[in-house]
Amino acid sequence: MTIAGPPEARPADGLAIDFVVESDRAQLGEIVRRVRDGRVRTNIGNVATLDDAVGAFNPTERVTGKTIIRVRP
Repeated sequence: MTIAGPPEARPADGLAIDFVVESDRAQLGEIVRRVRDGRVRTNIGNVATLDDAVGAFNPTERVTGKTIIRVRP
């Protein structure tokens, strides 16, 4: 379980929401089975290093898929 507390800074023109996520072992196991069976696939568009993260999230051309930031080499 991950518990995120309230944000320290509240946006002047926005909304801050607190939430709790509880993992469910059975549901996570089902996701693993679907990935292994090929029923769920990832849609990775761009993989960038942490040093290049700002540029990766501000591309000059359209990228299809999700942007992944690689933290470790």
